[in-house]
Amino acid sequence: MVSALLGFMAVSGVMGWLNIRDLSLAVRFADEIYDGQETFASLRVENRKRVMTSFLLRIEIGGAWIDFPMVGRRTVETGVLPVTFRGRGEKRGVSAVVSSPFPINFFVRSRSVYLDGRCIVFPRPAPCEGGPASPGRRWRGERRSLQRGFEGEVEKIAGYTGTEPLKLIHWRLSARHGDLKVKELTSSAADPLMIDISRLPGRSIEEALSCGAWLVNRGIRANQPVGLIAGETLIAPAASRPHRLKLLTVLALHGSH
Repeated sequence: MVSALLGFMAVSGVMGWLNIRDLSLAVRFADEIYDGQETFASLRVENRKRVMTSFLLRIEIGGAWIDFPMVGRRTVETGVLPVTFRGRGEKRGVSAVVSSPFPINFFVRSRSVYLDGRCIVFPRPAPCEGGPASPGRRWRGERRSLQRGFEGEVEKIAGYTGTEPLKLIHWRLSARHGDLKVKELTSSAADPLMIDISRLPGRSIEEALSCGAWLVNRGIRANQPVGLIAGETLIAPAASRPHRLKLLTVLALHGSH
């Protein structure tokens, strides 16, 4: 009986060890991650074993985990798990723990795997007042909105709908065509905002950068061109999402080199 039990434990031990071997893991982070705020990472698990399926896998990263009931031989499974980074800047690599109670939940076997994932953690946005602008100066990136308005430039002539102010009626064309014509104007977009890191409010550089991140997000999400001055680096205003991520990256890496 003792020999049978010892043999069973040996076999289960070998099976459990093989169950968590020959697994390839890869992690991919979101392109917008903030200090101290929960986000989600995509985890890819590939079973490279030729003849054996892996069962009851649990993969833990930074206190969060995801379970994979089964990963077939030479197959790939994916999932997402929540992660939270502390501290702004560039993050390289994370440690993952692969564990499993297979085959009989008598022992839980585990091993650590280093994942070569890279991401930039942005300063956590914090509402603040102000934000150094550049009055009286026009920057590359300043533009007019394509939406209709009543104070911009003439975009086209259109028929009168009854909602336009009388001042927009083009009387000469109206007389020529026999019906009322109005001038459609573009609305003026917000003036560009230049953010100078050295002039941002805050009791510390981290508070100042959090203010800067908040100003960048607020401005560009409101379709306002935003630029940045970081020492001798000047980034001209623009209002696209890639530009917003570029500015946040500069803030995240400020002072780290």
